[in-house]
Amino acid sequence: AQINGRDELNIAEKARFDGEYVKYLHSGSLRGISFDLKCLFGTILSVIRSDGVVEGNSGTKKQVTLEGLKIDSSDVGFEEYGCNKLFHIDRKKTKRVLITGAGSYIGESFFLYAAEHYPNINVETVDVVSDLWKEKDFSLYDTVFHVAGIAHADIGSVGEEEKARYYAVNTELAVETAEKCKKDGVRQFVFMSSMIVYGDSAGYGKSKVIREDTVPSPSNFYGDSKWQAEKRIRKLGDAGFQVAVLRPPMIYGKGAKGNYRTLAKLAKRLPVFPAVHNKRSMLYIENFCEFLCLLVLSAEGGIFFPQNQEYTTTADMVREIRKVSGKHIYILKLLNPVIAAGSHMPGKIGSLIQKAFGNSVYERKLSTYRGMEYCKVGFSDSIRRTEIGQEKTSKPVVLFLVNHDVVIYNFRLELVERLLKERYEVHISSPLGQHTEELKALGVVYHEIEIERHGINPIKELEILNSYKRLMKDIRPAVVLAYTIKPNIYGGIAARQAGAAFLANVTGLGTAIQNGGWKTRLVLWLYKAGLYHAHKVYFQNKANQKYMLTHGVVTGSYELLPGSGVNLDRHCYEPYPVETEKLVFTTIGRLMKDKGTDELLKAAKAVKQKYPSVRFRVIGFFDGDYQAKIESAVKNGVIEYIEQQKEIHPFIKETHAVIHPSYHEGMSNVLLEAAATGRPVLASKVPGCTETFAEGVSGFGFQAKDSADLEKVIERFIRLPYEEKEAMGKAGRQRMEEKFDRRIVVEKYMGEIRKILEER
Repeated sequence: AQINGRDELNIAEKARFDGEYVKYLHSGSLRGISFDLKCLFGTILSVIRSDGVVEGNSGTKKQVTLEGLKIDSSDVGFEEYGCNKLFHIDRKKTKRVLITGAGSYIGESFFLYAAEHYPNINVETVDVVSDLWKEKDFSLYDTVFHVAGIAHADIGSVGEEEKARYYAVNTELAVETAEKCKKDGVRQFVFMSSMIVYGDSAGYGKSKVIREDTVPSPSNFYGDSKWQAEKRIRKLGDAGFQVAVLRPPMIYGKGAKGNYRTLAKLAKRLPVFPAVHNKRSMLYIENFCEFLCLLVLSAEGGIFFPQNQEYTTTADMVREIRKVSGKHIYILKLLNPVIAAGSHMPGKIGSLIQKAFGNSVYERKLSTYRGMEYCKVGFSDSIRRTEIGQEKTSKPVVLFLVNHDVVIYNFRLELVERLLKERYEVHISSPLGQHTEELKALGVVYHEIEIERHGINPIKELEILNSYKRLMKDIRPAVVLAYTIKPNIYGGIAARQAGAAFLANVTGLGTAIQNGGWKTRLVLWLYKAGLYHAHKVYFQNKANQKYMLTHGVVTGSYELLPGSGVNLDRHCYEPYPVETEKLVFTTIGRLMKDKGTDELLKAAKAVKQKYPSVRFRVIGFFDGDYQAKIESAVKNGVIEYIEQQKEIHPFIKETHAVIHPSYHEGMSNVLLEAAATGRPVLASKVPGCTETFAEGVSGFGFQAKDSADLEKVIERFIRLPYEEKEAMGKAGRQRMEEKFDRRIVVEKYMGEIRKILEER
């Protein structure tokens, strides 16, 4: 493919040429050797006849192909380039800007920069993780800056489901936001795209210049998700709705994450570096924020390619970083052959070298805008501000340790957002989950770890502890927050050795303690080790607190919280469903013995025999061998099963009462969310459940592990008049507002964290 004009071929043609070559190699014949010679001399002749290889599908081809998707030149928008416009900017004009996507590095940087340099630009932020943003009135804003999206990840290691999430967030969410902006009368929509729409950078020794006529050619689904969003959003633009698409190169600056941070760490350790003269377009964050402010004031649309005035080489960047650190570095050509050889190695090493020493630049013309001077900071000064600024104003690092990302996303999200808003550097360690990318999009740093919640393999348990130790040694957290048993135990031990303040949260005692025996003694012994030097231990109910104090597990500071609290905005009050014969009861949570699944199925079967029209819905995932039992109950018409849901509020809204037959809880979040929505609760009379309702006022209790008692309570509720059911729901909502508002929990944590930092 290379000697047949690789850079003007589509992917299918490239694959055909390369496939023929591989076929001859596998044949083992002399023809394979002849093809090697043909490629060798063909490449030499190709280089002699040309000025070099220019990638990026520039010039002759106006159509490219990505996995069967054709891109027509009419989609490109050459005529919309900002470099073809003349900008008239009134720097005193007042503008209101809404950033869609809370906690992002770019969004937060723009917010701070505008507040300091352009007080006439008022910036606000809205979170788009849930659907609440759809109810916000966008007509109040002149400009909406959409930064929400899934960041570039290791796209080679994800499956089809994860690919679909990229398109759902990077494409569909962006288009939906733009459509709402146009409908609400917003005058300017700014979409954060990326240089990635032109594919990967050219590898070591090759060049890539993106020119005025270069057609976007995404090389993977991440780039394509941005490109598809661009095309659809630009079609919405008209005289009354200006659409500005931004395709910046790599952005760096104080607090930036990603490739720059990795390079900076490396630069500070290496006394020598290869003299590779690659070229990269880059953009310092303050220059970008200046550009954004001017763009907002101009109210213009178009396609923009902001970049620094100078191209950058990796060697120059390393040299400047070392200079700021007061250290010298030797840039040696002698190392270049090593880099050249390494670039051809398969796997991660070759990939990293290609990324570090690759070439990719925008032609200067694309980034020069008449009437808009935005490059206020030169390259050397930008590195100095980045490095010295980080040392002087380094953010306190807060680390969350959990056994599932749901623990953060569903119950601690407000605390994470508050920490980010107050300029803390937030890290989260958990197994990979369905919400991981959304948490990363907020601006947190994610660290994957394997945790078997019920496992007791000593080797795997020791690996959890060692993983926490390595992580804390690397990021040096000031405060560590842990939830659930294993993070509490191993996180506490690791935090003590790292010298970090440790805040543990006992979300429940767990099966291992509740069942007694040698496992209970072992867990309590480990718990004592984990919590021995904890700065504070939080409990979610009095019974758990009493147990841990009685057994000598907690000997230091402790405090009782109202569970995790409930987000009263996310779980808003909903009018009670219209009374029908088909009352809906819903159970939400893991399907397992300790959650009372057996008792629920037995009680539901008995009730259905007396009240055939009543519906029982079960929502959750199987934890153990309960799949067969659930499938049998569904087949017999006893229950309706719905797999675990990302957003549970719509299901609670449709129900008449929530049933929670758990054997033990820290504090049942399901019951808090149900009551906040205005739904009566029927729950086990166990700690962690009884606190969430007033007996006979906002719910009914029944004996745990007693299906007959559960059956009686369900029938008692069925016989209540509609007005009384509705009144119970309203009483539950009032109880949540008075005692369980999540803001109470967030303020408790924030107060303790500030106190810790002040004492240090």
